[in-house]
Amino acid sequence: MKKATLLLVLFALISSVTFAQNKGDITLSGGARGFNKQEFRQRVENYITKEANLTEEEAKAFFPIYNEYKDKQRKIHMNIHRLKKDVPAQGNEEAHEERLLKIARLNAEVAGLDSVYYKKICKAISAEKFFKILTIEDRMHRKMLQNYNRERGQRQGQRKK
Repeated sequence: MKKATLLLVLFALISSVTFAQNKGDITLSGGARGFNKQEFRQRVENYITKEANLTEEEAKAFFPIYNEYKDKQRKIHMNIHRLKKDVPAQGNEEAHEERLLKIARLNAEVAGLDSVYYKKICKAISAEKFFKILTIEDRMHRKMLQNYNRERGQRQGQRKK
């Protein structure tokens, strides 16, 4: 469950930037044109479909559920982020405890979403394919972070010159 939660948090963080395919690789793009949610979603769908060898029928059954799940998950993670960002005043132990309880409830809500949507997804595609997609998604995020760090390093190198 920890791995799934970590994966979901990572996806939520990564989804705030776009990525482009470069020679079949996933890279982040911090381009001037901004974030395009539909383009990002389409790239994720294409990547997962290709890597998991989903048939057209499987993709049509899987992605509406997957996208609904990710939207709900992202909304919860944004609420968690807001709670962590809006820190109560020092010395206000009660406010800190209340904030921690809210975060715990939201994390439990994510875990509840996981079990509900995992069941829905396994009705659309096999559990084996879904497990493969989870590992593909994890690998995709790692590649995106590596490429982002590489691009960031190149941009910082250009500024130093």
